[in-house]
Amino acid sequence: FFQEGMSKMYFKGGMKNQMEIRLNNLIPDQAIKWIWETQVQENWHLSWMDHFKSIVIEDKLVILPPWKENSHAKITIKIKPGMAFGTGHHETTWLMLQKMLFYVKPDMTVLDLGTGSGILSIAAWKMGVSKIDSVENDSNCEDNFIENLELNNISNGILFYHGDVLNWDNMNHDIILANINRDVLQKLIPKLINVKGKILLSGLLLSDYDKIKNICEKHEFKIEEQSIKGDWLCLILT
Repeated sequence: FFQEGMSKMYFKGGMKNQMEIRLNNLIPDQAIKWIWETQVQENWHLSWMDHFKSIVIEDKLVILPPWKENSHAKITIKIKPGMAFGTGHHETTWLMLQKMLFYVKPDMTVLDLGTGSGILSIAAWKMGVSKIDSVENDSNCEDNFIENLELNNISNGILFYHGDVLNWDNMNHDIILANINRDVLQKLIPKLINVKGKILLSGLLLSDYDKIKNICEKHEFKIEEQSIKGDWLCLILT
Protein backbone atom coordinates (compact mmCIF):
# COMPACT_ATOMS: atom_id res chain seq x y z
CA PHE A 1 0.00 0.00 0.00
CA PHE A 2 1.11 3.58 -0.58
CA GLN A 3 2.29 5.49 2.47
CA GLU A 4 0.76 8.63 1.02
CA GLY A 5 -1.75 9.17 -1.72
CA MET A 6 -5.36 8.66 -2.58
CA SER A 7 -7.42 5.96 -4.23
CA LYS A 8 -10.84 6.55 -5.71
CA MET A 9 -13.48 3.80 -5.59
CA TYR A 10 -17.10 3.64 -6.64
CA PHE A 11 -19.89 1.73 -4.89
CA LYS A 12 -23.62 1.48 -5.18
CA GLY A 13 -25.64 3.83 -3.01
CA GLY A 14 -26.38 2.68 0.56
CA MET A 15 -23.12 0.72 0.94
CA LYS A 16 -21.10 3.38 2.80
CA ASN A 17 -21.02 1.83 6.30
CA GLN A 18 -20.64 -1.71 4.99
CA MET A 19 -17.71 -0.82 2.74
CA GLU A 20 -15.90 1.22 5.42
CA ILE A 21 -15.99 -1.77 7.78
CA ARG A 22 -14.78 -4.20 5.12
CA LEU A 23 -11.96 -1.99 3.89
CA ASN A 24 -10.77 -1.12 7.39
CA ASN A 25 -10.65 -4.85 8.19
CA LEU A 26 -8.56 -5.49 5.08
CA ILE A 27 -5.93 -2.90 6.03
CA PRO A 28 -6.15 -2.54 9.84
CA ASP A 29 -2.64 -1.09 10.22
CA GLN A 30 -3.27 1.84 7.87
CA ALA A 31 -4.66 5.16 9.08
CA ILE A 32 -7.22 5.91 6.40
CA LYS A 33 -9.30 9.02 6.02
CA TRP A 34 -12.52 8.38 4.15
CA ILE A 35 -14.12 11.07 2.00
CA TRP A 36 -17.52 10.14 0.63
CA GLU A 37 -19.25 11.91 -2.23
CA THR A 38 -22.53 11.15 -3.92
CA GLN A 39 -22.39 10.88 -7.69
CA VAL A 40 -25.53 11.96 -9.50
CA GLN A 41 -26.93 9.14 -11.61
CA GLU A 42 -26.35 9.85 -15.31
CA ASN A 43 -26.81 8.03 -18.56
CA TRP A 44 -23.11 7.95 -19.43
CA HIS A 45 -23.83 6.42 -22.82
CA LEU A 46 -25.65 9.61 -23.77
CA SER A 47 -23.96 12.26 -21.63
CA TRP A 48 -20.60 11.99 -23.45
CA MET A 49 -22.42 13.06 -26.61
CA ASP A 50 -23.16 16.45 -25.07
CA HIS A 51 -19.42 17.10 -24.77
CA PHE A 52 -18.57 16.02 -28.33
CA LYS A 53 -17.76 19.37 -29.94
CA SER A 54 -18.32 20.31 -33.55
CA ILE A 55 -15.26 21.37 -35.56
CA VAL A 56 -15.25 24.57 -37.62
CA ILE A 57 -12.51 25.24 -40.19
CA GLU A 58 -12.10 28.67 -41.79
CA ASP A 59 -15.84 29.35 -41.28
CA LYS A 60 -16.40 27.26 -44.41
CA LEU A 61 -16.36 23.66 -43.25
CA VAL A 62 -18.08 22.13 -40.23
CA ILE A 63 -17.68 18.58 -38.92
CA LEU A 64 -20.58 17.24 -36.86
CA PRO A 65 -21.44 13.96 -35.12
CA PRO A 66 -24.62 12.25 -36.38
CA TRP A 67 -26.80 13.52 -33.53
CA LYS A 68 -26.09 17.21 -34.22
CA GLU A 69 -28.31 19.31 -36.47
CA ASN A 70 -26.91 20.33 -39.84
CA SER A 71 -25.08 23.65 -39.88
CA HIS A 72 -25.42 26.49 -42.37
CA ALA A 73 -21.77 26.22 -43.38
CA LYS A 74 -20.86 25.85 -47.04
CA ILE A 75 -19.58 22.33 -46.35
CA THR A 76 -21.04 20.14 -43.59
CA ILE A 77 -19.56 16.71 -42.88
CA LYS A 78 -21.08 14.19 -40.51
CA ILE A 79 -18.72 11.68 -38.96
CA LYS A 80 -19.63 8.91 -36.53
CA PRO A 81 -16.92 8.43 -33.89
CA GLY A 82 -15.59 4.91 -34.24
CA MET A 83 -12.44 2.81 -34.38
CA ALA A 84 -11.24 4.56 -37.52
CA PHE A 85 -9.00 7.61 -37.20
CA GLY A 86 -10.45 10.90 -38.35
CA THR A 87 -13.17 12.83 -36.54
CA GLY A 88 -11.57 16.19 -37.24
CA HIS A 89 -10.48 16.74 -33.66
CA HIS A 90 -6.84 15.83 -34.24
CA GLU A 91 -4.56 18.62 -35.44
CA THR A 92 -3.36 16.66 -38.47
CA THR A 93 -6.90 16.13 -39.80
CA TRP A 94 -7.68 19.80 -39.19
CA LEU A 95 -4.57 20.87 -41.10
CA MET A 96 -5.35 18.61 -44.05
CA LEU A 97 -8.92 19.88 -44.30
CA GLN A 98 -7.77 23.48 -44.08
CA LYS A 99 -5.34 23.00 -46.98
CA MET A 100 -7.94 21.08 -48.99
CA LEU A 101 -10.24 24.11 -48.86
CA PHE A 102 -7.55 25.99 -50.78
CA TYR A 103 -6.19 23.36 -53.16
CA VAL A 104 -9.04 20.99 -54.03
CA LYS A 105 -11.16 21.97 -57.06
CA PRO A 106 -14.29 20.25 -58.47
CA ASP A 107 -12.67 19.03 -61.70
CA MET A 108 -9.83 17.20 -59.92
CA THR A 109 -9.25 13.56 -59.07
CA VAL A 110 -8.17 12.69 -55.52
CA LEU A 111 -6.27 9.81 -53.92
CA ASP A 112 -6.70 9.45 -50.15
CA LEU A 113 -3.99 7.19 -48.71
CA GLY A 114 -4.73 5.96 -45.20
CA THR A 115 -8.33 7.10 -45.39
CA GLY A 116 -9.42 5.86 -41.94
CA SER A 117 -12.94 7.16 -41.28
CA GLY A 118 -13.08 8.61 -44.79
CA ILE A 119 -13.28 12.19 -43.57
CA LEU A 120 -10.85 13.58 -46.16
CA SER A 121 -12.51 11.67 -48.99
CA ILE A 122 -15.92 12.91 -47.90
CA ALA A 123 -14.58 16.46 -47.72
CA ALA A 124 -13.20 16.17 -51.26
CA TRP A 125 -16.56 14.88 -52.49
CA LYS A 126 -18.35 17.80 -50.82
CA MET A 127 -15.88 20.14 -52.52
CA GLY A 128 -17.17 18.86 -55.85
CA VAL A 129 -14.70 16.07 -56.67
CA SER A 130 -16.43 13.16 -58.41
CA LYS A 131 -13.57 10.63 -58.57
CA ILE A 132 -11.91 9.70 -55.28
CA ASP A 133 -9.88 6.57 -54.51
CA SER A 134 -9.62 5.82 -50.78
CA VAL A 135 -7.03 3.30 -49.56
CA GLU A 136 -6.81 1.83 -46.05
CA ASN A 137 -4.85 -1.15 -44.70
CA ASP A 138 -6.94 -1.55 -41.52
CA SER A 139 -9.98 -3.69 -42.32
CA ASN A 140 -11.67 -2.51 -39.12
CA CYS A 141 -12.11 0.92 -40.71
CA GLU A 142 -14.26 -0.21 -43.62
CA ASP A 143 -17.58 -0.42 -41.79
CA ASN A 144 -17.06 3.01 -40.24
CA PHE A 145 -16.02 4.39 -43.64
CA ILE A 146 -19.17 3.07 -45.34
CA GLU A 147 -21.37 4.29 -42.49
CA ASN A 148 -19.91 7.78 -42.83
CA LEU A 149 -20.60 7.79 -46.57
CA GLU A 150 -24.22 6.94 -45.81
CA LEU A 151 -24.44 9.68 -43.16
CA ASN A 152 -23.37 12.16 -45.83
CA ASN A 153 -25.71 10.76 -48.51
CA ILE A 154 -22.84 9.66 -50.74
CA SER A 155 -23.63 6.72 -53.00
CA ASN A 156 -21.06 7.13 -55.77
CA GLY A 157 -17.81 8.88 -56.59
CA ILE A 158 -15.76 7.37 -53.74
CA LEU A 159 -14.20 3.91 -53.98
CA PHE A 160 -12.77 2.14 -50.92
CA TYR A 161 -9.77 -0.16 -51.34
CA HIS A 162 -8.50 -2.38 -48.54
CA GLY A 163 -4.74 -2.75 -48.80
CA ASP A 164 -1.31 -1.43 -47.89
CA VAL A 165 -0.83 2.14 -49.12
CA LEU A 166 2.79 1.28 -49.92
CA ASN A 167 1.58 -1.26 -52.47
CA TRP A 168 -0.77 1.16 -54.22
CA ASP A 169 0.37 1.74 -57.80
CA ASN A 170 -2.05 4.21 -59.41
CA MET A 171 -0.75 7.66 -58.50
CA ASN A 172 -2.35 9.35 -61.51
CA HIS A 173 -4.39 11.85 -59.49
CA ASP A 174 -4.46 15.64 -59.30
CA ILE A 175 -4.29 15.67 -55.50
CA ILE A 176 -2.79 13.02 -53.23
CA LEU A 177 -3.70 13.10 -49.54
CA ALA A 178 -1.68 11.18 -46.96
CA ASN A 179 -2.39 11.77 -43.29
CA ILE A 180 -0.28 8.92 -41.93
CA ASN A 181 2.54 8.50 -39.44
CA ARG A 182 6.13 9.47 -40.21
CA ASP A 183 7.40 5.90 -40.58
CA VAL A 184 4.95 5.20 -43.41
CA LEU A 185 5.48 8.60 -45.05
CA GLN A 186 9.25 8.01 -45.18
CA LYS A 187 8.62 4.92 -47.30
CA LEU A 188 5.78 6.49 -49.28
CA ILE A 189 7.51 9.66 -50.49
CA PRO A 190 9.97 7.83 -52.83
CA LYS A 191 6.99 6.09 -54.46
CA LEU A 192 5.46 9.46 -55.37
CA ILE A 193 8.28 10.66 -57.64
CA ASN A 194 6.18 10.47 -60.83
CA VAL A 195 3.19 12.30 -59.37
CA LYS A 196 2.33 15.39 -61.41
CA GLY A 197 -0.22 16.85 -59.01
CA LYS A 198 0.07 18.26 -55.50
CA ILE A 199 0.79 16.08 -52.49
CA LEU A 200 -0.62 16.98 -49.07
CA LEU A 201 1.14 15.23 -46.19
CA SER A 202 0.41 15.23 -42.48
CA GLY A 203 0.73 12.95 -39.49
CA LEU A 204 4.06 14.65 -38.83
CA LEU A 205 5.38 16.22 -35.67
CA LEU A 206 7.47 19.38 -35.87
CA SER A 207 10.43 17.25 -34.77
CA ASP A 208 9.98 15.13 -37.93
CA TYR A 209 10.55 18.06 -40.29
CA ASP A 210 14.29 17.77 -40.88
CA LYS A 211 14.13 14.05 -41.60
CA ILE A 212 11.19 14.42 -44.01
CA LYS A 213 12.79 17.47 -45.66
CA ASN A 214 15.94 15.45 -46.38
CA ILE A 215 13.89 12.66 -47.96
CA CYS A 216 11.97 15.17 -50.08
CA GLU A 217 15.17 16.83 -51.30
CA LYS A 218 16.76 13.46 -52.06
CA HIS A 219 13.83 12.66 -54.37
CA GLU A 220 13.66 16.17 -55.84
CA PHE A 221 10.41 17.23 -54.21
CA LYS A 222 9.85 20.87 -53.41
CA ILE A 223 8.13 21.74 -50.12
CA GLU A 224 5.83 24.42 -51.46
CA GLU A 225 4.11 25.20 -48.18
CA GLN A 226 4.01 24.13 -44.56
CA SER A 227 1.34 24.70 -41.93
CA ILE A 228 1.56 24.17 -38.18
CA LYS A 229 -1.06 23.50 -35.52
CA GLY A 230 0.20 22.76 -32.04
CA ASP A 231 3.06 20.28 -32.35
CA TRP A 232 1.87 19.01 -35.73
CA LEU A 233 2.85 19.77 -39.28
CA CYS A 234 1.28 19.64 -42.75
CA LEU A 235 3.41 19.84 -45.91
CA ILE A 236 2.48 20.58 -49.51
CA LEU A 237 4.84 18.92 -52.00
CA THR A 238 5.24 19.49 -55.72
